[in-house]
Amino acid sequence: MAKLRRTRGIVLVTRDVQETDRLALILSEKEGKIPLLVKRARRMESPYGAIFEPTNTVEFIYYVREGPYLLKEGSLLRLFPGLRGDRERLRAALEGLAMVAELLPERSPEPRALRLVQVFLRELEGGLDPGLGLLAFQLKFLSLLGQGPHLEGCVRCGSQEGLTWCPAEGLLCHGCGGRGEEVPPNIWRGMRMLLQLPLGTAGVLRLTRAEKDLVKRLLEEFRGHLRGGPSPQDDCHGAPQTIRYVPGGVAERTKARDLKSLEG
Repeated sequence: MAKLRRTRGIVLVTRDVQETDRLALILSEKEGKIPLLVKRARRMESPYGAIFEPTNTVEFIYYVREGPYLLKEGSLLRLFPGLRGDRERLRAALEGLAMVAELLPERSPEPRALRLVQVFLRELEGGLDPGLGLLAFQLKFLSLLGQGPHLEGCVRCGSQEGLTWCPAEGLLCHGCGGRGEEVPPNIWRGMRMLLQLPLGTAGVLRLTRAEKDLVKRLLEEFRGHLRGGPSPQDDCHGAPQTIRYVPGGVAERTKARDLKSLEG
């Protein structure tokens, strides 16, 4: 007999399945990211179509089973009307939540990730610059997972001169073999500030639109490397990377050449 559980969480992303059902990925308090099947959510008479929408905070009872869990009943705890009424803020919120859905392992409690998402949505609705807020959130979330780019000078020697962008790691200087796009000092220092400042104060940073676009593109390249998996040509040091998840959803980065000693 399937077990029943109750929890709260934030709806990250949804997609329609079958004729009237909806599959939601939810960042929950008790189990981290979980898939939840909401039967008949798209029928006119169902309240769950509106309840289980991205950004909403929900409370629900569900059946534990193989594959997606099955909703028994649920209710809306909080929505963010300030996001729904502003296209740019909503776009930033959805993009941030999609990143969490993409990178966070399933069924692994990560309360820090949940707190970060809660702060992100609250600050966005409260007036945080959506462009800078999203970039700060992405950097903080990657760092929380142990997968963030290295932003403290060259990843090999620590130099702060002649830095280039390595999608596999972050900053790498020419002297250590950096062959990627050169990163101006105000850009990598701005990225470091976005990572270090409290999320709600990210708006104090002054970046032009072109500079924001550059930071966004660098992060997209970095995430693209994570999505594509380790490959020798992407690694700026000449050795493939392996990303290993450890309990709690935190990731540990290592070089392939070091795995033997780490596992021994």
